[in-house]
Order: sequence, then structure tokens, then C-alpha cells
Amino acid sequence: TNSKRAPECLQRALKVADACVSASPSNLQLFVDIFDCYLYHFEKQNPAVTDRFMSGLISLINEHIASAGDNPVITNSKFQFVQTVRYIEQKKNDAASFSQYGKIVCKIPNCEF
Repeated sequence: TNSKRAPECLQRALKVADACVSASPSNLQLFVDIFDCYLYHFEKQNPAVTDRFMSGLISLINEHIASAGDNPVITNSKFQFVQTVRYIEQKKNDAASFSQYGKIVCKIPNCEF
């Protein structure tokens, strides 16, 4: 079904993004954009996109940010990622959306903008 097809395509995109980021940290934006797509499917309550998966993706992007260090090339990507994670944290703190977002583990990287 379509609810499974979209995450399958995004999973393939993650594999490509991983190879690209390994080649050059400047490609971090790929991960951030894919993360935003996953968030869209999570918000639409696609059963194939779980809170556990979202937590893992946040962790993975944080690892890539940490390994890139203070590389100025990824500043915009980090900023977009931080804003998205803050949005999820707001949803976690909202009683109306806590049941959906409450189990997502959010960690915001240390960064200054």
C-alpha cells in the first residue's frame, strides 16, 4: 500500500544520503530534508513511521552533526534541523498531541547561530 511505499522510498533516500554525507559533510542537508519528509508522514499518522524510528533518525543526524564539527558549510542545515526538533518538542509539550509525539526522543545539538 502507499502507506508503506513512501517510507520504503525514504529509506532508500537515507542510504544514498548516508553515502553522500560520508563523502562530504556539506551534504547534511539531504538528511535534514529527508527527516522533514519523515515528519510529514509521522504527522499524517502513517503506521510505517513510528516514534521510535523518528528518535533514531534524530540521533543519526546528531551523530553526523557532531562528526562534522564546526564546519561552517552545515550551519543552515543545523539550523533547520534544530528548528524541526524544537517543533517536535513543542508537540510533546502540548496535551493534544502528546500521545502521538510523547515518545520521540529529542536531542538538540550544541550549536550557535
